[in-house]
Amino acid sequence: MHLHKNLDILFIVPHYPVKNGLIWKAIEYRFHSPGVLSLASYINAYNFKAAIFDCNLEQITENKFTENFDKRYADTSISYFGISSSTQTINQALRIANLLKKNRPEAKIILGGAHPSAMPENVLKNDSVDIVVIGEGEETLLKILKGDNLSNIRGIAYKENERIKITLPAERLKNLDLLPLNDYSLVPINLSKPLIGTYRKLPAAILVTSRGCLGTCTFCSRVLGHELHCMSPGRILEEIKTLYYHHNIRQIIFYDDTFISNKTRIEEFCTLLMQSGMKVFWTCSSRVDKVYPDTLAKMKKAGCHQIMYGVESFDENVLKNIDKKITKADIFYAITETKKAGIEARVSIMIGNPGDTELILKNNIKALKKLNPDIIQVTLTTPLPGSCMFTDAMKNNSLVTCDWDKYEGKDCIIPHESLSFDTMLRYYKKTYISFYLRPRFLFSQIFKINSLLRLQVLITGFFSMLPLLFKKN
Repeated sequence: MHLHKNLDILFIVPHYPVKNGLIWKAIEYRFHSPGVLSLASYINAYNFKAAIFDCNLEQITENKFTENFDKRYADTSISYFGISSSTQTINQALRIANLLKKNRPEAKIILGGAHPSAMPENVLKNDSVDIVVIGEGEETLLKILKGDNLSNIRGIAYKENERIKITLPAERLKNLDLLPLNDYSLVPINLSKPLIGTYRKLPAAILVTSRGCLGTCTFCSRVLGHELHCMSPGRILEEIKTLYYHHNIRQIIFYDDTFISNKTRIEEFCTLLMQSGMKVFWTCSSRVDKVYPDTLAKMKKAGCHQIMYGVESFDENVLKNIDKKITKADIFYAITETKKAGIEARVSIMIGNPGDTELILKNNIKALKKLNPDIIQVTLTTPLPGSCMFTDAMKNNSLVTCDWDKYEGKDCIIPHESLSFDTMLRYYKKTYISFYLRPRFLFSQIFKINSLLRLQVLITGFFSMLPLLFKKN
């Protein structure tokens, strides 16, 4: 990691604590922020001095923040702090901003990330926040550091004479290949550890190779819009080469919303990866309507071992209600073909979608058992700021809470038209228990044990189920 006595900007990533009650509470994971790494690498390429204090990757909890910050930066002059935040970490991000403003009043504090981009005015109500960057931040931050007049910088919100001003949206970066390769020496990348069950080998790293999403799901925040911009296969390979040869990374977790969005692109990437001679395991996410058997076979040969599918429901009307633009047939085809290709299928399901009934939730469980994916992930429907569902709830004054710490997928955010919160919580537990504690599933997992990692996955999975079995809520 680079240490300077004078920094133009220090990026801070708050620690992401898993809240009590979630099934993942028993599962340790840590990861770096690909977005922040891209920003710092970009800023440094223009001869400014940027560093990253990634509390999440280093597992520095909020109560240890000041102690660790002082150890590293007590003698460092810092002009700007850039704090990245999701909805789940915004409360902590603002508390950190307050601490920094108190101790470094001369420094300007910038917030960016999904939540500030979706709610810039709300974030700027905090006295410690000076500027919010909305959307992609590379070019915007560069202009701020160069000292451009804020009123002339697109894609920001700022305060002027106690009034909040929002400039015109910044133009999207269309060619991601023009971004510099990430400088992984800025973070202790060797500490990265994805969710157990999602990797085959460590050390691992996260890569994001596209921005934007073609989907229009009503519950999801799309601060970058629905236009998809992708890195070329060759550019992705260069990033992997850096990780493989300089940082000994052997597992890649692609965090793109839909990595398999373009058949030609993914197949060319697989060809280049196989030709490179690098032996890399990797996982990705995909829409269920972007699945092709021949592509899956090629992905398997190139090292892909798991695909995450956002299913959310098996009911056709519910899928229409949340604007998934997929069908039950798409879901069954995608999962079946993925398993045929020898790739693990990971499926997400949401409980409390508009139109859900107890019968639909029971049928979802039946469908999961029939399809038998390798991993399921269950959440209560949680509309994120910036989503259509959240915006509608704000307009209708129907949000149950704006405590952002509760936007984790296991709290009631908006009331359901026919299901009580207790009912939804009961089916949250029931879906997990009914799926994972089946004899068929348990025996299949036992027979898959061929390594210490597989055994660890099974043991950890068992202990993560215990709170669901013995806690009322």
